[in-house]
Amino acid sequence: MIGKVSWFSPRKYSGWGLTPNCWQGWFYIVFISLPIIFIPKLPINSQVKLPLMYLWGLIFSFDFIHILLHLKKDEREILHEAIAERNAIWVMIAILSLGFAYQTSINQPDPIIPIAIIGSLIVKAITHFYLRHR
Repeated sequence: MIGKVSWFSPRKYSGWGLTPNCWQGWFYIVFISLPIIFIPKLPINSQVKLPLMYLWGLIFSFDFIHILLHLKKDEREILHEAIAERNAIWVMIAILSLGFAYQTSINQPDPIIPIAIIGSLIVKAITHFYLRHR
Protein backbone atom coordinates (compact mmCIF):
# COMPACT_ATOMS: atom_id res chain seq x y z
CA MET A 1 0.00 0.00 0.00
CA ILE A 2 0.99 3.63 -0.32
CA GLY A 3 0.62 4.87 3.26
CA LYS A 4 2.21 3.36 6.36
CA VAL A 5 0.37 2.71 9.60
CA SER A 6 3.17 4.34 11.62
CA TRP A 7 2.41 7.70 9.95
CA PHE A 8 -1.06 7.92 11.55
CA SER A 9 -2.92 7.62 14.81
CA PRO A 10 -6.67 7.21 15.33
CA ARG A 11 -8.67 10.42 15.42
CA LYS A 12 -10.02 10.88 18.93
CA TYR A 13 -11.81 14.19 19.26
CA SER A 14 -12.87 15.28 15.80
CA GLY A 15 -14.81 12.44 14.24
CA TRP A 16 -13.79 9.22 12.56
CA GLY A 17 -10.63 8.59 10.63
CA LEU A 18 -6.91 9.12 10.89
CA THR A 19 -4.70 11.91 12.19
CA PRO A 20 -1.21 12.29 10.72
CA ASN A 21 1.43 12.16 13.46
CA CYS A 22 4.53 12.97 11.38
CA TRP A 23 5.52 14.83 8.24
CA GLN A 24 5.16 11.68 6.12
CA GLY A 25 1.49 11.43 7.13
CA TRP A 26 0.86 15.03 6.15
CA PHE A 27 2.71 14.49 2.86
CA TYR A 28 0.54 11.42 2.21
CA ILE A 29 -2.65 13.49 2.75
CA VAL A 30 -1.41 16.15 0.30
CA PHE A 31 -0.25 13.50 -2.21
CA ILE A 32 -3.58 11.67 -2.12
CA SER A 33 -5.56 14.95 -2.41
CA LEU A 34 -3.73 16.54 -5.35
CA PRO A 35 -5.15 14.25 -8.07
CA ILE A 36 -8.68 14.88 -6.75
CA ILE A 37 -8.07 18.60 -7.28
CA PHE A 38 -6.19 18.45 -10.60
CA ILE A 39 -7.79 15.57 -12.57
CA PRO A 40 -11.00 17.58 -13.19
CA LYS A 41 -8.87 20.44 -14.59
CA LEU A 42 -6.98 18.27 -17.08
CA PRO A 43 -7.60 19.14 -20.75
CA ILE A 44 -8.85 15.66 -21.60
CA ASN A 45 -12.22 14.17 -22.46
CA SER A 46 -14.67 13.90 -19.57
CA GLN A 47 -15.16 10.22 -20.42
CA VAL A 48 -11.55 9.71 -19.34
CA LYS A 49 -11.67 12.03 -16.30
CA LEU A 50 -14.49 10.20 -14.54
CA PRO A 51 -12.85 6.74 -14.64
CA LEU A 52 -9.58 8.34 -13.49
CA MET A 53 -11.36 9.93 -10.52
CA TYR A 54 -13.07 6.63 -9.66
CA LEU A 55 -9.78 4.74 -9.93
CA TRP A 56 -7.95 7.23 -7.71
CA GLY A 57 -10.83 7.19 -5.21
CA LEU A 58 -10.76 3.39 -5.16
CA ILE A 59 -6.99 3.31 -4.59
CA PHE A 60 -7.30 5.87 -1.80
CA SER A 61 -10.24 4.04 -0.19
CA PHE A 62 -8.44 0.69 -0.11
CA ASP A 63 -5.28 2.30 1.25
CA PHE A 64 -7.22 4.24 3.90
CA ILE A 65 -9.11 1.12 5.02
CA HIS A 66 -5.85 -0.85 5.11
CA ILE A 67 -4.28 1.73 7.41
CA LEU A 68 -7.37 1.89 9.65
CA LEU A 69 -7.53 -1.89 10.03
CA HIS A 70 -3.87 -2.17 11.01
CA LEU A 71 -3.76 0.57 13.63
CA LYS A 72 -2.81 -0.87 16.99
CA LYS A 73 -5.11 -0.08 19.92
CA ASP A 74 -4.86 -1.22 23.49
CA GLU A 75 -7.83 -2.42 25.56
CA ARG A 76 -8.51 0.97 27.09
CA GLU A 77 -8.57 2.73 23.70
CA ILE A 78 -10.97 0.10 22.36
CA LEU A 79 -13.27 0.58 25.37
CA HIS A 80 -13.17 4.37 25.07
CA GLU A 81 -13.93 4.13 21.35
CA ALA A 82 -16.88 1.81 22.03
CA ILE A 83 -18.32 4.19 24.64
CA ALA A 84 -17.88 7.20 22.35
CA GLU A 85 -19.54 5.36 19.45
CA ARG A 86 -22.44 4.29 21.66
CA ASN A 87 -23.01 7.83 22.90
CA ALA A 88 -22.81 9.26 19.37
CA ILE A 89 -25.37 6.73 18.14
CA TRP A 90 -27.77 7.53 20.99
CA VAL A 91 -27.62 11.23 20.13
CA MET A 92 -28.10 10.44 16.43
CA ILE A 93 -31.16 8.30 17.17
CA ALA A 94 -32.62 10.99 19.43
CA ILE A 95 -32.18 13.66 16.74
CA LEU A 96 -33.63 11.40 14.03
CA SER A 97 -36.62 10.63 16.26
CA LEU A 98 -37.24 14.31 16.99
CA GLY A 99 -36.90 15.10 13.28
CA PHE A 100 -39.41 12.41 12.37
CA ALA A 101 -41.83 13.63 15.05
CA TYR A 102 -41.55 17.17 13.68
CA GLN A 103 -42.05 16.01 10.08
CA THR A 104 -45.07 13.96 11.12
CA SER A 105 -46.56 16.99 12.91
CA ILE A 106 -46.43 19.03 9.68
CA ASN A 107 -47.78 16.07 7.65
CA GLN A 108 -44.61 15.53 5.61
CA PRO A 109 -42.91 12.50 7.17
CA ASP A 110 -39.80 11.23 5.46
CA PRO A 111 -39.84 7.40 5.33
CA ILE A 112 -36.03 7.21 5.36
CA ILE A 113 -35.82 8.31 9.01
CA PRO A 114 -37.86 5.43 10.52
CA ILE A 115 -36.12 3.03 8.12
CA ALA A 116 -32.76 4.21 9.51
CA ILE A 117 -33.93 3.88 13.12
CA ILE A 118 -35.50 0.43 12.60
CA GLY A 119 -32.48 -0.70 10.56
CA SER A 120 -30.09 0.28 13.34
CA LEU A 121 -32.30 -1.55 15.86
CA ILE A 122 -32.19 -4.71 13.72
CA VAL A 123 -28.40 -4.50 13.32
CA LYS A 124 -27.99 -4.03 17.07
CA ALA A 125 -30.24 -7.00 17.84
CA ILE A 126 -28.42 -9.25 15.36
CA THR A 127 -25.05 -8.16 16.75
CA HIS A 128 -26.10 -8.87 20.35
CA PHE A 129 -27.54 -12.25 19.33
CA TYR A 130 -24.34 -13.17 17.46
CA LEU A 131 -22.04 -12.06 20.28
CA ARG A 132 -24.09 -13.79 22.96
CA HIS A 133 -24.08 -17.12 21.11
CA ARG A 134 -20.47 -17.00 19.99
